[in-house]
Amino acid sequence: MSRLYGEQHRTIQDTFGTRGMADRVEELVCRSEFDEGAIGFIESIGMFFLSSIDHQGRPTVSYKGGNAGFVKVLDRTTLVFPSYDGNGTL
Repeated sequence: MSRLYGEQHRTIQDTFGTRGMADRVEELVCRSEFDEGAIGFIESIGMFFLSSIDHQGRPTVSYKGGNAGFVKVLDRTTLVFPSYDGNGTL
């Protein structure tokens, strides 16, 4: 079972012969915990984009920015960041 790909994705991957490549991407990219390298990277950034979907499945992406280090990793599965008015930088 895939955490990234649904039935529609798998149909397209099978059509184009890319299921194996997609599985490898998922294996390399998807993590349920932050490792030391990820923590160092996350805590050094000055911006990122947050993506979510609403109750009807419509996506939205918003910019989040601040001084480098504005995102903190609390533990291996939790990160926090301030919410600035207007999603702008300081």
